[in-house]
Amino acid sequence: MRIALFHTTLPEKGRKLGGVEIAVHRLANQLALDKDDEVTVLSLTPCPDDAKYSHKHLFSARSALKDSQLLRLFGLPFLMNFVDWSSYDVVHFHGDDWFLLRRPFSSVRTLHGSALFEARSATSIKRKIAQYCVFPLEYLSARLATIPLAVGPKTAVVYNIDRLANNGVNIDLFKPGEKADHPQILYIGTWEGRKRGNFIFEQFVEHVFPKLPSAELIMVSDQAPDHPNVRRVHFPDDETLAELYRSAWVFAYPSVYEGFGIPYIEAMASGTAVVCSPNDGASYVLDNGKYGAVVDDADFAQSLIELLQNKSRREDMVQAGLGRAHSFSWEAVARQHKEIYVQSLLKKGDRTLLTDTGEEIHEY
Repeated sequence: MRIALFHTTLPEKGRKLGGVEIAVHRLANQLALDKDDEVTVLSLTPCPDDAKYSHKHLFSARSALKDSQLLRLFGLPFLMNFVDWSSYDVVHFHGDDWFLLRRPFSSVRTLHGSALFEARSATSIKRKIAQYCVFPLEYLSARLATIPLAVGPKTAVVYNIDRLANNGVNIDLFKPGEKADHPQILYIGTWEGRKRGNFIFEQFVEHVFPKLPSAELIMVSDQAPDHPNVRRVHFPDDETLAELYRSAWVFAYPSVYEGFGIPYIEAMASGTAVVCSPNDGASYVLDNGKYGAVVDDADFAQSLIELLQNKSRREDMVQAGLGRAHSFSWEAVARQHKEIYVQSLLKKGDRTLLTDTGEEIHEY
């Protein structure tokens, strides 16, 4: 099968990475392991060094299409009509495709969350307005796809989608290891906005540090004030990030909205307990608190303190989380997507396919 995936950006060194671009890159890498398939990723940014798939750089002379919010919302989706998609059996879109109206090919569209929920959780008026504008466009793109997919049940309800798709974790990279010799909290995200790095910093400095003077907060963030027990790490590579997960005693994630939340799975796969704020992704991935502590703001710091002080509780949470994380392995996620690609071909009208054994698949 000739499979194409599209996302405007792919992971690049030296800048903050988005969760969707990471998911697309890793899904494509896993799909590419099947030598019976040809996997190509199309994007407006270069191909990562570790890509196992083929890559096509679109509109390389028009960088404004990805850098300008207005052009990305309206210009890029229109120009998608002028891309040659004819060499692919299935095209899997992960955004910016809502004006691609003519689709003689089979297409899959994943909604990794909802702009409606993004708008409600936005901390700036500009972002709130932008996300409210994106919401009807996302709804349109879901209707245009042969098969739309939703990451998380609440996203599925908003867009009236009946199929769920998971993101995954590299369990060979994110795996348990030696913990730090002192209480260590890890946070990953921006200082401002819905990720709320400023919140976790305040909770640590005002509440956790006075109770546990040996505790350390590691912030993988764009900024953080100076503090003797706070260490900021700027844009680490995957290996460094995995080591940070492994050494931390607790992963703290006070994000107020996640459509899915890849960091939850990465933390669990790394043998690290999770404390987070309530949101749709946390409810789904952590199964409403079964695999991590989902707490309100008033209880956040105290939950961190209690978990850092209670080794037995941490270990129980770690063991439960490891089992949960393995159900989100990229191998399982890629297998799920491959089945969906076959279904999209059948739905589009290509009703005879060949399996790996040469048997024909028919749908009546």
